[in-house]
Amino acid sequence: KNWDTKAKNGTTDPTKGLVFVQCISDFIHKFNKEKIKDGGQKKEVVLAVLLPVATAIGNVALLTSIKEKLLEYNTLEAVFTLPNEIFYPGASASACCMVFTLDKPHVNADGTINKTFFGYYKEDGHKKKKKLGRIEQFDSHNNSIWKTIEEEWLDLYRNKTVKDGMSAMQSVTGA
Repeated sequence: KNWDTKAKNGTTDPTKGLVFVQCISDFIHKFNKEKIKDGGQKKEVVLAVLLPVATAIGNVALLTSIKEKLLEYNTLEAVFTLPNEIFYPGASASACCMVFTLDKPHVNADGTINKTFFGYYKEDGHKKKKKLGRIEQFDSHNNSIWKTIEEEWLDLYRNKTVKDGMSAMQSVTGA
């Protein structure tokens, strides 16, 4: 009911997909409360979700509000900017992958903020071919260029390594 009625008669999601993340977050939070109430332990749930880049960088009031609410109960572990035309042929939206640990507050009890990993992962070694889509490329020894790139991306993320032009670690809020 609060969605912008000027945009496609209110059918466009102004949260750019975060309403979906919030729904899953609410479910996990409720599940964990019940589990603890029954004497069990919380389940740690990690959610990786593909969203438009505008979700991560957007700052309109509704988007900022839902991001702040999400970070109240969830930790934003990482944001990966994905290659252009990742969904070619088809959608041409700029996409990112956001990784959340659900039901673990982004702000710690002592007031410190967990840092978020940012990966600028635009070049994945694939080339666009008309009528075929994105095609994996190989070097002169027939080794996958993608596999080498993938290993570097995973290493940067797992070790939270900061590399100029590739990755950064930053404390963020919903604003």
